[in-house]
Amino acid sequence: MKRRMILWLVAGILHFNLTSASRPALCQDSGKPAPARTADFHLFPPSTPPAAQQQHSAVRRFLDDIWKDQKAIWTSPARMNRRQFFTLVLPLAVATAGLIATDEDTGKFLANTPGQIKWSQRFSNFGAVYTLGILTGGMLVGGKVLGKPHYSRIGRNSAEALVNGVVTSYALKKITGRERPNQFDGQGRFWKGSESFPSGHAMNSWAVALAVARTPQCPRWLAITSYVMATGISLSRWTAHEHFPSDVLVGSVLGGLIGNYIATRPR
Repeated sequence: MKRRMILWLVAGILHFNLTSASRPALCQDSGKPAPARTADFHLFPPSTPPAAQQQHSAVRRFLDDIWKDQKAIWTSPARMNRRQFFTLVLPLAVATAGLIATDEDTGKFLANTPGQIKWSQRFSNFGAVYTLGILTGGMLVGGKVLGKPHYSRIGRNSAEALVNGVVTSYALKKITGRERPNQFDGQGRFWKGSESFPSGHAMNSWAVALAVARTPQCPRWLAITSYVMATGISLSRWTAHEHFPSDVLVGSVLGGLIGNYIATRPR
């Protein structure tokens, strides 16, 4: 009997201590404000996850999104409807086939001087993975530091688009194995173990550009700048004699589709 009374007493004390912080005092006058408390007592205070744990969780969510994106990208042909086929896939296939047939000749339209190739290569470096990675990471971190969450969201979407663009472009390059214009006799033959088709710079820059521009609350100046840079980077891969026009076209379209999908999908 005594043991039972002691247990009930302990339980009552614990219950009072855990709930007293949220209840008004028994003798408090309803017309007077409650006195301020210096601190609330909690037997088991709520613990906040450490920064390392939060960072690990964010990285895990990011990788999980990449996995879902890749699944959606590679299974998209099976989920395509008739309208998408006739308005997107068929025109792209016809345009690509026409450019492939003329790729060897279009390279002769350019002067291909050392100065043209040098400056084209320099400008195309803006579409390199390391450059785009610095830009997307800067927006992500800068938005958090400056307290502007929409910039963080733009940086997060563009980083996700960049990773998906890199993975997709390298997979297609390995599958097609096309020769570059500056390799061998410039015929651009497929399945020769090279990496010309599609253009990775074009795909990555357009993936980032659409992810930036299509993210809600993106400033107009940033959207326009993204489009202009993606266009210049894509053309510079042709003028630098690194890719054929068909490589640039396919890379640009696929990159734009990836960026638009990531920026507009439900979250």
